[in-house]
Amino acid sequence: MSGSSITLRGRQKALELMQDSCTVQHLTGSSTDQETGAITPTYSTVYSGVCKVQQSAPAANPTDVGEAAVFVGQLTLHLPVTTATALVAPDDLVTVTACVLDASLVGKTFRLRGPAHKSYATARRFPLIEVSG
Repeated sequence: MSGSSITLRGRQKALELMQDSCTVQHLTGSSTDQETGAITPTYSTVYSGVCKVQQSAPAANPTDVGEAAVFVGQLTLHLPVTTATALVAPDDLVTVTACVLDASLVGKTFRLRGPAHKSYATARRFPLIEVSG
């Protein structure tokens, strides 16, 4: 059995575990309300489909942000290998739209961090950040 054939089988198994759905949106600009002057960012959807969210490390200790202490969890977004990494980029917004085993994830939005490149990858894995507290 070659490394390539093992990787292809791994991709199939990884895809079977991606039972959730998400959308990934890229910032395209902003619009300004002429009456209030409020600036609203505008986004375009660059990916919509299956995914899996994994927590790689729980937020055990708070991080100081200015004068506030916030808990930052380390999460990873798994997308199919066929997802073009040119479409999904750092700072994109990820919103979980369906989650089979954890309904509390539905509607949560995360900020995507870092690229996802790897030889023999079974999934595209992007670091996420969720800030709460």
